[in-house]
Amino acid sequence: PQITDIIHSMPLTNIKIYNEDCISGLSKLSEDTISLCITSPPYKDEDNFSASLIKDTFTQVFRVLKNNSLLFLNFGHLAGFKSRPFEVAQLAQTAGFTWQETFVWVKNHYKPIQGNRRVNNLTEFIFMFSKGDMPELNRLSVGVKYKDKSNVNRFAGGRDLKCRGNVWRIPYDTIQDKRQKLHNDRFPLGLPENCIKLSGVKKGLVVFDPFAGSGTTGVAARSCGIKFILIEKNR
Repeated sequence: PQITDIIHSMPLTNIKIYNEDCISGLSKLSEDTISLCITSPPYKDEDNFSASLIKDTFTQVFRVLKNNSLLFLNFGHLAGFKSRPFEVAQLAQTAGFTWQETFVWVKNHYKPIQGNRRVNNLTEFIFMFSKGDMPELNRLSVGVKYKDKSNVNRFAGGRDLKCRGNVWRIPYDTIQDKRQKLHNDRFPLGLPENCIKLSGVKKGLVVFDPFAGSGTTGVAARSCGIKFILIEKNR
């Protein structure tokens, strides 16, 4: 309800939501019009994951993104397919993107695993790609404070802020009722917010998510004052 309330309150000129398959939705977008893409594609077979879906989607994403812009691709672990996140990242490369960075997202909670042959999974990946030249990042927009304050003057010119690096600790909001969970594999609002801030994308530009799920990328864009386009086939 919070997500839909925020989206419904936005001026219609600032949003577009396509309730359809991502490939058909992408075909309606003009090339070189999107400023930033943040997404998390389906990664389970039961959610219709396929290599062809990934490759076809990101070939189209490459077409619609402006030159010298970024794609952030979130992908989780699978017990039987540990290489799949990196295979997906390689498929994005074959679509034309340059793989620039791999972030590790550390979660604040997890679903406990029973038995003694695996350990609990606390992380997911966020792959950062560029189309064209790598743009400058606004690193301190998601910066963290120094633990040792003696480093503030030595390294930061008196500003108590340093680059967060490629390990992001982003908590989920607490859910008291399963009806609050709008999507089984959602990411927290802080994830797309970090991506938007780090990318340096300014107000008036367009953020895009071809696998929008419950619309979290759109809410993050709205909180940053940025227009957005979402595609999601599940109403």
